[in-house]
Amino acid sequence: MSECGGRGGGGGNNSEDAEDEGGGPKGSGSLSPAGAAASSEGRIRRGLRGASLMARQRPELLCGAVALGCALLFALKFTCSRAKDVIIPAKPPVSFFSSRSPVLDLFQGQLDYADHVRQDSEVVVLFFYAPWCGQSIAARAEIEQAASRLSDQVLFVAVNCWWNQGKCRKQKHFFYFPVIHLYHRSFGPIEYKGPMSAVYIEKFVRRVMKPLLYIPSQSELLDFLSNYEVPIFLISCSQYFLLGSIGLFILSGF
Repeated sequence: MSECGGRGGGGGNNSEDAEDEGGGPKGSGSLSPAGAAASSEGRIRRGLRGASLMARQRPELLCGAVALGCALLFALKFTCSRAKDVIIPAKPPVSFFSSRSPVLDLFQGQLDYADHVRQDSEVVVLFFYAPWCGQSIAARAEIEQAASRLSDQVLFVAVNCWWNQGKCRKQKHFFYFPVIHLYHRSFGPIEYKGPMSAVYIEKFVRRVMKPLLYIPSQSELLDFLSNYEVPIFLISCSQYFLLGSIGLFILSGF
């Protein structure tokens, strides 16, 4: 029963309650330390009596409280026992380019294999990407388009440089993606820093493949200079500033 139910008896109970609350008879003045302790003990006794009386009158409440406590303890133990399973290993990478693509996709970061195939090709374009990177995803179609136009002359290789178990991630430390490197059999790498557009990538590769360009007339030279904003070196069989029937060779910068 509640506390007010404990005060429904005769005068003997009232006298005991008064002594419990005040540490002595009513009107005894300020409480001593011993009286304060006795008052606290009296409140505890009354609370226990009330709980015991309620348990006798409503046993289903006691059973419910015990069942709820057991359920909470079980849930806490189950949660703590599974805390070690929160951390799961990363999913293995998947192909970034389709199997029909002209680009060789090393989606597990096999940099050693990329170096191997590079030894057997005259010109190789390496496309380093991160599969989550929006710029890499946007450049994928442009690389495929350039590779389809140059596949008979140039080998295009894509390397996932983000997979933490791949050699590319362990050996390369790029601060941005994607990164394009071009290798010629006799030199390289040359990093491409132009727009991620198939047209510009193709022009860049062709300039490396054929660095010497013959220009037979001054008008064609002016047209070339208006289209290519790159450093050039002028070479001719006579003095380089003379344009005549001999023509002009231009070595394009990369």
